[in-house]
Amino acid sequence: MTPVQPRPGIIYFCPVCGAEVVVVGGTPSAFHPRCCNRDMVPKKQMAVIYTCPVCGSQIMAVSRGQGEFTPRCCNRDMISRAA
Repeated sequence: MTPVQPRPGIIYFCPVCGAEVVVVGGTPSAFHPRCCNRDMVPKKQMAVIYTCPVCGSQIMAVSRGQGEFTPRCCNRDMISRAA
């Protein structure tokens, strides 16, 4: 696997044990995650990032479940964007 510039929201999985990790912040260097002595594989799916329009807090939805997911912060709906 060729190391890539990490972007918030990229999900990687281990092809051996199934562990998953999500990049939450970028760095100026290349990212090369490994697990079970194997390269982790990026998924096509990206995590969704929600930002509070008041205080700027951010969350990342890993799994949104069956119902409608509408996170709130500072008594306001958070703004979603695909990572």
